[in-house]
Amino acid sequence: MAELIIPDKTKHSFVVGIDFGHGETSAAICKIEWDTDAQKRETRIVDIDLDRAAHKKVISSSICHVADGLLIGDEAFEHMTDNNGIRICFKQQPTSLDGEQEKLMVDYMRAVYAKILENYSELNPSNHIVYIARPSGWTDEQSKELYRLMALQAGIPLAGLTSESRAAIFYAKSPHVNFAKVISKGAIVFDLGSSTLDFTYLSDTDKPIDFGYNLGASIIDEAILDNMILKDENVNKFIQEYPSYRDALKFRARKFKEEAYGRNPEHKTVSGFTLGNIISDQEESFDKYADIYVKFKISNLAELNDMVEKETQYMSNLKKAIVDFKENKIPGKQINGVFMTGGASSMNFIRPMVAEVFGIPIEDVRRDDDNTSLTVSRGIALLGATDAITYVLCSELRKKMPALFTDNDKLTKLRKSLAENISEASWEKVESTCEEWITKGTITNEKELKQWVENSLKVFQDIELTNVINRTLNKFILESSKELTKSMNDIISRYAPGREISFVGNAHIGNIQAINDSLNGMSRTLSEICDSITNILKDILWAALGVILWGVFCAPYYLIKFLRPDKYKRKDKCKKVLSKKDDVVSEVRTKIDNELDNNDTFKYSVQKELNSYFTNLMETNLQQVMIPIE
Repeated sequence: MAELIIPDKTKHSFVVGIDFGHGETSAAICKIEWDTDAQKRETRIVDIDLDRAAHKKVISSSICHVADGLLIGDEAFEHMTDNNGIRICFKQQPTSLDGEQEKLMVDYMRAVYAKILENYSELNPSNHIVYIARPSGWTDEQSKELYRLMALQAGIPLAGLTSESRAAIFYAKSPHVNFAKVISKGAIVFDLGSSTLDFTYLSDTDKPIDFGYNLGASIIDEAILDNMILKDENVNKFIQEYPSYRDALKFRARKFKEEAYGRNPEHKTVSGFTLGNIISDQEESFDKYADIYVKFKISNLAELNDMVEKETQYMSNLKKAIVDFKENKIPGKQINGVFMTGGASSMNFIRPMVAEVFGIPIEDVRRDDDNTSLTVSRGIALLGATDAITYVLCSELRKKMPALFTDNDKLTKLRKSLAENISEASWEKVESTCEEWITKGTITNEKELKQWVENSLKVFQDIELTNVINRTLNKFILESSKELTKSMNDIISRYAPGREISFVGNAHIGNIQAINDSLNGMSRTLSEICDSITNILKDILWAALGVILWGVFCAPYYLIKFLRPDKYKRKDKCKKVLSKKDDVVSEVRTKIDNELDNNDTFKYSVQKELNSYFTNLMETNLQQVMIPIE
């Protein structure tokens, strides 16, 4: 298992979120406000310049090896060599740390991280942690573990990994976008990147549902490359001779795509470049091919879309994927809105298609109006900062948990409550037995009353004592939970203000089964504690009552007049017994209190079982509102 960096409030001041995309890369930084309540946090996100000279927050995921190191982004296109050339769109689901693509990705990760340190002066090697995202389709544990190991191999102080769509969800729920209310009722994150189309469905009443399709926008890049660039005979001949330049031409195709989809759909787009722009003048191919001009021209976006659909059926396949997710992955789910992310989601045909298939108004299909290419990196930074804070809070709470039930004051209060309630309840049993004997007794001899009381207390010990203990424990749990509930709500409010726990065993969260499981766990826990306490108290209760009551029964009753009816004779004898209530109850209460105080079994069972129950309840509630970090 990868050795991730553990968040440390004494060391780490910043979280860096990096979106290593198949087509483009971005990064953002967020300050960790360790001791600030969620509602008061600034949650300020800063997009990092990955190309400071060009003031670019988003760079192409491209890399070029040169003699003195690595170049990434647009800089990579300025220094290509004949041996390796430029590489783009090399990110793939990892299968081995020794694979060529994986090694290339590690080099790229290392170079991007170096740029982040270079371009953000407040960072030093020890004052921050990094979170990265993976495509939602990478769901198997081996791929996720390899991706974590690749980042660590690149020298990144990695604290966690999450899916791109989960990062986008977290950003969509933040005040920066204010999509939280829609998500709580049921919404979708639609993430269209260069390599994949990923969906995540989320609501307050469902676990997140993720699914991905291999329908990234690089398919359009390939269509432009094949049908608008390589159709030129001279360009095709050039790439046949120098295949290492194919990625450079594909990059130009992508640039044209971005330019075309960034304009008014009705306007024409004309651009081009000479091969000399991508060939170094020191290379042998320069003299032969440098003057060849590659021209792009479309009358409008409809022309480009028609070509793409004709050659790749991309729009049709995209629509089929959306329909498949709706009908087969989330059948019957309520869809109140869609949040779109990924640079490719801004293409003009996407939004109307999404609105049509999901059957919602087009205004409910939203995206980050600032820059959809930055949504994921911003979400990772926000989510990472929150995860770091909640990790520390949860760790502190777990450490504090046992103390909640080893606290002497709390145990003393429970002990005295048990002693009080059991002594009172046992005496009530004596009273009710006396009342019954007065009217239903067969003789007036106190030996019969003694036998009746013994039988009644036996029933009380075997059956009713557990109920008394159960009620006492329930009350103790509710009172003791206040501190724990407050601590849990401090954590939950970091993730989801408004969904805090109202009282133990009942929370404003969606997973009803999880809450029921917690309540079942509580019942099992109480039963185990009751059994333990009942076994401790049976002998003691019997002895305590016997010492006093049996003495009362053996006392002579000189005042009883033999000529009175039997009912009144029995009533006189019971009156003598019942007059001893204060003495008996006090004695029983004291004996129970002393026994429990000196009984390690009692203390251990209460501490162990309640600690186990509350730990489980805490984890259950927290997991319902926390977005998983892997």
